[in-house]
Amino acid sequence: MKILICDDEIEIVNVLEKYLKTKGCDVGYALDGKKGLKSIKSGDYDIVFLDINMPELTGIDVLRYVKDNNIKTKVVFLTGYPCMDEWFAKKIRADEYLEKPVDLKVIGELVDKYRPK
Repeated sequence: MKILICDDEIEIVNVLEKYLKTKGCDVGYALDGKKGLKSIKSGDYDIVFLDINMPELTGIDVLRYVKDNNIKTKVVFLTGYPCMDEWFAKKIRADEYLEKPVDLKVIGELVDKYRPK
């Protein structure tokens, strides 16, 4: 699986990258929304783990681009905001959302859920 981590917190990126590599994933990362969008446009990612609040472009801006352009990448929001809930995530067309701090077991379950058969 090819996965993109788009988060401005390098500690989160490092933890997720290390864990996802143990799951056999090819992992890329971007530390702001603009670089994340550039990576999405140039790569063929199965999943993007996307922070909402980032410099340059927000995660919501990146999500809109993915959905409006029918890109098949699954978008999983990572958020520390209590206002994000399942209703809001579905309204903005996120495939999934997780609250920070993220549980690596749940990350692994999502990877397995979206792994191509």
